[in-house]
Amino acid sequence: MIPFYLAVAALVVVALILLLRPWWPGSRRIASADFSPELNAAIHRDRLAELERDRSNGSLSESDLTEAREELQRQLLDDTAAVEAVAADRFGGRAGVAVAILLPLAAVALYALLGSPAAVLPVDVQIQKAAGDMEQLTAKLAKRLEDKPDNPQGWLMLGRSYKSLGRWDDAERAFARIGPELNKNAEWLAELAELLIQKNNGYNEQARQLIRQALQLEPGNMLALFMAGGDAFSGERFAEAIAHWERLLPQLEPGGEDARMVESAMAKARQRGGLAPKIAAANKGAPQSTAKTAKGTAIAAGKSVSGRVELSPALKDKAMPDDVVFIFARAINGPRMPLAALRVRVADLPLDFMLDDTKAVMPSATISSVEELRVEARVSKSGKATPGKGDLTGKSPTVKPGAKGLRIVIDTINP
Repeated sequence: MIPFYLAVAALVVVALILLLRPWWPGSRRIASADFSPELNAAIHRDRLAELERDRSNGSLSESDLTEAREELQRQLLDDTAAVEAVAADRFGGRAGVAVAILLPLAAVALYALLGSPAAVLPVDVQIQKAAGDMEQLTAKLAKRLEDKPDNPQGWLMLGRSYKSLGRWDDAERAFARIGPELNKNAEWLAELAELLIQKNNGYNEQARQLIRQALQLEPGNMLALFMAGGDAFSGERFAEAIAHWERLLPQLEPGGEDARMVESAMAKARQRGGLAPKIAAANKGAPQSTAKTAKGTAIAAGKSVSGRVELSPALKDKAMPDDVVFIFARAINGPRMPLAALRVRVADLPLDFMLDDTKAVMPSATISSVEELRVEARVSKSGKATPGKGDLTGKSPTVKPGAKGLRIVIDTINP
């Protein structure tokens, strides 16, 4: 932001130098203004009268008088021009000052009107501003729906808005207000299931039921197929996961990013399940030991993060031995969905942990697929994956996949 403003200031200075050049000292003759036009005229009349007296007493001839009159007229014209030049210079000086003041102001006003002032703000500030604007729009929509609640599309829009803001409980309540129309629309049911998965950092029975319901209404629903495959993958039902994704893949653009992601997930499912690729059907009779070896090799090839989670002595009286502890890795740049997760108890702390792709929540988002991540630990007072008031938290610094020896101290209380 500062370099941008410095560049703008430099351009304004250059423009002012070029525009004010005619008014620089020495660039033009500054005439004297010792005499006003009235005084010059009076002096001219006096000198003309003196010449007339000289002609009357014979000391000046008629031709000399004519020549002297012409000289006086030239002098009067020169003096008048000088006075006008002084007036012009004074006006020009005021004009230069006006230009020096008004030009920067006009530039700022035009940029504010036609430009994008927010574009020069830091990324974090832009995100906060966008979130603030989104919060305001969402609040207005919620107020309108409370006044006129019979609007399924409006409640759907409100639920999506809350979802984008990470307000999971509010989003879930908004979806519930859609009414009977929700159970008739496979896409809406799938979106609600996705919301619950994000809220709970994983699948629960309600999300699974919504996915099944969506597929009953629309067997080819893309979002429901993707999540059904992810649920099967996380439950190590790799053949079932592949079956769902095989129904999804033909609906995607061949060679597109989504298609490549699904193909990659299917390849991982085959590796971990010891399932031969379709093009190698002749290898179906491979011994079970070979399948297990392939699975182990695939797991070993995936990057992991490991370390130790501890509970700060200052917070030991704030947690019960049976309180649930979630340990999870999350991408620095990416969705909030954890890349991998563990669930333990406070009684298990301190605990040496290891997170890798085998503990992935979604096969398309794994530790080995990101460049930077952070490991977090949270004591959930409610026992749910959703963060709540009074939860105890701790986190690691930003690390790369493959990091070892991390030390995470749970030392903060959620407000």
